[in-house]
Amino acid sequence: MRSLGSDSSVLLWFASACIAFIGARAFVEYLRRLHHEGPIRLWRELLFGALALVGGVWGALIIDVTAQGLPFDVGYHPLKNFGALLFAYGVTLVVLAWVTYRPKGLSQLAVTLLAAAIVLILQMSVIWSVGAEPGLSWQPEPLAFSAMLTVVGLLVAGRMVVAPRRGSRQDRRSRRLLAGLILGAALIGSQELVLISSGLTRQVVSAHARFLPEVALTLLAGAALPIALVLMLVDQRSQQRVRASERAKRRLMQREGSTEAGFNESAFLDIKDAPSSLQQR
Repeated sequence: MRSLGSDSSVLLWFASACIAFIGARAFVEYLRRLHHEGPIRLWRELLFGALALVGGVWGALIIDVTAQGLPFDVGYHPLKNFGALLFAYGVTLVVLAWVTYRPKGLSQLAVTLLAAAIVLILQMSVIWSVGAEPGLSWQPEPLAFSAMLTVVGLLVAGRMVVAPRRGSRQDRRSRRLLAGLILGAALIGSQELVLISSGLTRQVVSAHARFLPEVALTLLAGAALPIALVLMLVDQRSQQRVRASERAKRRLMQREGSTEAGFNESAFLDIKDAPSSLQQR
């Protein structure tokens, strides 16, 4: 039997790229808030931010494997696949909390390298969970280029998000959109290099075809996951509007308070000057 995509599918590859971009876009929004307000206060944003990055990488690769049009029935080993996903999520939580709690130059570089390693391990683990035979032959050169591409994407996108001062002219939504595009493109290029390195298209059978069918993970990665990522973006947008409304109310109250204070002070001075004017008369 053949894989779900009997021939390589450009449409499925485009869906994979969209998942990577949506995950990256949600991640940079959460990263911005965590950078400015810290991970201790915003534990919810910390959980969702790590989920957006790891989920985007995982879902994009699942759809990309389907898009390859492999000549055999594909299946996944559930423990290897979801175990790698949970491991990557846990490590990403720690890494994201650390870099937003202590945002220093050297720590940012070290965390970026570690995050790129997590992405690479997750991508390799997803392909490994297919159980392809006669066996994957990992080529080191594409893996090295994949890691370098992920590092560059994380560094550039992260710098674009955390460098501007909050509320400044550079802190714009269009800048974060561009950062999401750069990170998403880097993740897509990275997973293509990992697929080339693995030699998956030269395999003849999947040893785990009956464990976890390809159709189940494809539905999860191609339907449920994108909906969850879009809901994260909508949630972030609604929270931004609420915070903007609260800031406008505080500014209005401060303006009214200062006006009232100035009026009371002038009235007090008029009353204080009244006896002296009577004595002069």
